[in-house]
Amino acid sequence: IVLFYFAGHGSQEHAPEEFWTLEPDRLDETLVCYDSRSPGGWDLADKELGKLIAEVAEKNPHIVIIMDCCHSGSGTRGDLKAETAVRKAPVDQRKRPLDSFIFSLAEARSLEQNSTGWTLPRGKHIFLAACQDSELAKEYNGDGQPRGAFSYFLLDTLKKANGSLSYRDLFKRANALVRCKVTAQSPQIEATILSDLDQPFLGGAIAQRTPYFTVCNHKNHGWIIDGGAVHGIPQPIGNETTLLALFPFDTPPQQLRQLSAAIAEARVIEVMPQLSKIQMSGIKHLDPDMTFKAVVTSLPLPPKGVLFAGEAAGLELARTTLLVAGSQNQPSLYVQEVVTPEAAEFKLLARHGQYLITRPADDRPLVAPLQNYTIATALQVIQRLEHIARWTNIVELSSPATSRIRPDAVQMVIYQEGRELQQTQIRLEYRQENGLWKQPTFKVKLKNTSNEALFCALLDLTQRYAVSAGLFETGGIWLKPTEEGWALGGREIYATVPEKLWQQGITEIKDVLKLIVSTAEFDATLLEQEELDLPSRLVKSPSRGHGTLNRLMNRVLSRNLTAVPEEELYDDWIASQITLTTVRPQ
Repeated sequence: IVLFYFAGHGSQEHAPEEFWTLEPDRLDETLVCYDSRSPGGWDLADKELGKLIAEVAEKNPHIVIIMDCCHSGSGTRGDLKAETAVRKAPVDQRKRPLDSFIFSLAEARSLEQNSTGWTLPRGKHIFLAACQDSELAKEYNGDGQPRGAFSYFLLDTLKKANGSLSYRDLFKRANALVRCKVTAQSPQIEATILSDLDQPFLGGAIAQRTPYFTVCNHKNHGWIIDGGAVHGIPQPIGNETTLLALFPFDTPPQQLRQLSAAIAEARVIEVMPQLSKIQMSGIKHLDPDMTFKAVVTSLPLPPKGVLFAGEAAGLELARTTLLVAGSQNQPSLYVQEVVTPEAAEFKLLARHGQYLITRPADDRPLVAPLQNYTIATALQVIQRLEHIARWTNIVELSSPATSRIRPDAVQMVIYQEGRELQQTQIRLEYRQENGLWKQPTFKVKLKNTSNEALFCALLDLTQRYAVSAGLFETGGIWLKPTEEGWALGGREIYATVPEKLWQQGITEIKDVLKLIVSTAEFDATLLEQEELDLPSRLVKSPSRGHGTLNRLMNRVLSRNLTAVPEEELYDDWIASQITLTTVRPQ
């Protein structure tokens, strides 16, 4: 296990021209060492730290990097303010030559240079940062003394943990408290392999993940959850709203489905793009420093319709399971049985001792069938239906009709071999080279064409019903006006038809790249989910349709005509998408 923890001064320095495509603001983020500002001395740049991590990673340890300093968000605290202090050294105005970096010129020249810049050394690691690369890390008066806010709440979370915490759980609580207690500081978490975030802190077996929202007391909004309109939380309509069960923050994942362990209830009273205000009941003494886990128990949306057909023995088991699939043995929140194909989004077919999930109009399976009719397989098939329904909801997520953000405020541009592809439906084909099939590659660039800073998340929704926010390391990126940002740091993205599926005769795979743009930062990783097994033959991609969520999202954030002063502009959001089809001939 390798732990590198830095709490001190962070800064920036002018980046050499070779790194400009990696740094839209042309500044490297740095750690200020004891001799950094001495004659001939330099800060430790994020690129140099990356090289050191790569060297340590050669022996494959578990590497954790934690930084509580200004500008820490890309890998790398000071003036006394009214409420907090920051630790920040001034920007080093010297122009730093490339040969002053800890990698040699020969090594630098050997790095791959292409249209989007240089590929730098990179080792497998998990990284927690106090703030974005453009922000200052604040101090917080905890326990009667000033401490780095991120360090304080990170350690507070570890002390209060009941057993081991995953990185994701550790970060979610610390992040929520920092954002609620400190102004303009947004902690970040990255991992070179996103699933590593479900490991226990300082390593161990990857734990089962149970999605939940985090509840904390926000200094401006009161009690909130860290999910909003971009996560599919619908705006309250009359008396209909989202209901939640609240659990102590140290509740193990497996107990979050047991409402008997809940200590309170909450209802959503207002939905913003990135968070929602809630009203709690059932807790007599609320400490503003308390945090909770929250799971949804009721949504003001009709679940997706499922048509049941086939053998009675299998269907009865599935019906019984569907009615207790939600929390506290309540009906599923995401799917319900309907009796006509017109009202159905999916069909559950019990045939020849198998469960199959299909579209209402045909019997082609969307995912691999489940053998035998048992309590276990009935539960599994309902869980798969819920999984597909959540995926479909994200695909259907559309911009609110009242958004002030222009639809083209952030342009998503696909490049292949240096050529810009402008279609919204793109085909990427394998080609033969020297008798071998070569995967197609592409790059994705986002460009902010608006006059305000915007937060962008790029989701990959695969045909196997997975949702990933990993194209940007922290799940999203802030872009200032005219700034550009490259997915995966400008590296080539490989489009793949997996060998296992190709051997089964599947020659085409579809991905939906979903761009969500907001004036406020949000946690896109809350939308992530794992893939399901595809059937042994290709099926038609799920239709986008115009379902209930799509229609409802057009009402989200609706507001009466009003004169809003410019300095009080509300947070807003929009969404768009591109479909990629990867083709691998037989």
